Amino acid sequence: MAADLVQKLGLFTLAAAVSLGALACKKPEGRSNKRTVKATIAEFDPSKMSVDLDAYGTERADDWEVSQAFNRSFDGLDECVAKAKKKHGVAEGEALEGDVDFAVQLDPKSKRPIAVNATIDSKWNDKKDLKDCLRDAVAGVGFPTYDGPPQVAEFYTQLDPGSDYED
Repeated sequence: MAADLVQKLGLFTLAAAVSLGALACKKPEGRSNKRTVKATIAEFDPSKMSVDLDAYGTERADDWEVSQAFNRSFDGLDECVAKAKKKHGVAEGEALEGDVDFAVQLDPKSKRPIAVNATIDSKWNDKKDLKDCLRDAVAGVGFPTYDGPPQVAEFYTQLDPGSDYED
């Protein structure tokens, strides 16, 4: 009896989810066809972080492994800069001014971070599309897992280091 009820409830839940998904995909009347790009990773307020230490182990993420993971994001960051240059009419050989500070809230149980903040110290900080792209590039590289509480790793780099070599 209980197994039958669970099965019927599961089928009802599945049917409801599919129905809602189909409704959510319809274009509401009066809305434009323009798509907006949003980051797939959340932002966070470091001052409001609280952790239940009893819910986690005592390990911390290995600094070297975290740093190596961040370094794997450079190709993605470069792609974001190239897209921003094209979108905002910046010449290919011209660099985007500024440095970027990243704060990555690591998830101890997942390679994907809980959240990523990006702050650019120039006019480019107001370009949400660029910041969202940068945040997604960092979030997508796969950070190490560990048996401990969530922690924040901080990094900084030039927004557009360019590719000119000096002898």
